[in-house]
Amino acid sequence: MNYRFIRNLIGKMLILVSILMIVPLVTSFIYVEDIKNIIAYIIPMVSLAGIGAMMAYIKPAKETHLGAREGFVIVALSWLLISLFGCLPFLISGYVKDFFTAFFEIASGFTTTGASALTTEEMNTMMDMGGRSLMMWRSFSHWIGGMGILVFVLAVIPESKEGSSVHILRAESPGPQVGKIVSKMRASSRILYLIYIGMTIIEIISLNICHIWDDNMTFFDSLIMSFGTAGTGGFASTAESCALYAPCSQYVIATFMILFGVNFTIYYWLFIKNFKDIFHNEEIRWYLIMVILSVLIITLQIYKLYSSLEEGFRHSYFQVASIISTTGFSTTDYWSGAQGRWPALSLCILLFLMFCGSCAGSTAGGMKQSRIIILTKHTGSKIKQMISPRKVEVIRMDGKPIEDNVIQSTVAFFIVYIVVLFASALLISIWNPAMPQEDQEPLTMITASLACISNIGPGLGAVGPAGGYANFSWLSKLILSFEMIAGRLELFPILILFHPRTWKKRI
Repeated sequence: MNYRFIRNLIGKMLILVSILMIVPLVTSFIYVEDIKNIIAYIIPMVSLAGIGAMMAYIKPAKETHLGAREGFVIVALSWLLISLFGCLPFLISGYVKDFFTAFFEIASGFTTTGASALTTEEMNTMMDMGGRSLMMWRSFSHWIGGMGILVFVLAVIPESKEGSSVHILRAESPGPQVGKIVSKMRASSRILYLIYIGMTIIEIISLNICHIWDDNMTFFDSLIMSFGTAGTGGFASTAESCALYAPCSQYVIATFMILFGVNFTIYYWLFIKNFKDIFHNEEIRWYLIMVILSVLIITLQIYKLYSSLEEGFRHSYFQVASIISTTGFSTTDYWSGAQGRWPALSLCILLFLMFCGSCAGSTAGGMKQSRIIILTKHTGSKIKQMISPRKVEVIRMDGKPIEDNVIQSTVAFFIVYIVVLFASALLISIWNPAMPQEDQEPLTMITASLACISNIGPGLGAVGPAGGYANFSWLSKLILSFEMIAGRLELFPILILFHPRTWKKRI
């Protein structure tokens, strides 16, 4: 294990996070907030910069071997550390009294989950009593975590090795296969971030244009909603999420949620006019077909619950976009709203989309469409082999054979995903004394676990669009926080930390 390299890169990451905290600090100055809010950012900024500088001071030897093990450890420890330091502004400012709630909140932010453990009173206090900088920090953490903080480190810091960059990108980026867009990994990281920044700016501009028809969509709101959409997070600027915005704003947000759920390589191919690869990409076809079919079926089921077909279609389009992209925004309460609960089929479709998620290489969570495709084809291949044992089946994706190790890792991921999902659901069911007895039902616990491991935010039952995680115990919040981080990092980097062999010397 190359401890010097691990310490050095984590130190650089901590320094970068301290610099990024300038955004909420500046927000605090702009809105002339209380001095305690300013101190709430200065203390963690100085701490991060100081600790990061000490860790990054000793540089690793250039000739040392760097493998996948170091990449997994760097990514896992980095995400745990930024969550620990990132929750300090909530505690120091006094808006959140409980450490586990603050940790849950910022872990939900960085992992782009968007699940909130704040009570309605804490949310209203934050919004009404000068906590805009904290709202900015919550949503900006979505944007930081969406593409990956270490991907950004690789893009801006020129010292890390190309081989180590590959392992770090694979550990932090979602999907069964992670490769380079161009020959150099650092150049690939920069291209990804340029696309990410460009799309975020376009959404901010689009939402500001919507302000012509939507008085609720202020410039501050456009930033909050764009950061949440880009990172496929879910923290909104109001307790009602997106329900108060005009239809034009809702359509823009929904469309960008779908766009940010697409593999970013597709946008690079569009830029270089590589239409052939786009046309042959199975994942994008599955993704768009799933969106279209889900919207049509749900619209036909729910339009009578609303005042017009357009309103029914808009809520259907928005919720499908929100759930499949694992963003978690909402325009209506499909579980316990005034219009009535959505039909069972519509809710089952949303539950299925929670599980599937969007494309690999996007900022979304979930299983990913590419894994669903591989598992489906692998299952079909096994059935054919049972019928014709001597026939050799080659599983292909995008017209190319899928390597056996990719299939094996996909199956392993699926098994671990299911085990962690239900194990967490069982653990959070043990002790929640503040939660009403009628809310402690299996549907709530299972969908809470699913919403956290898939980085979605809202589930069904007590954690539906109008609910939240405030009544969960400190133990449940801690379990769900680790589940969010594990889900964002695709499980294995976090699990590897607990394996004894990880910390042994390389043989």
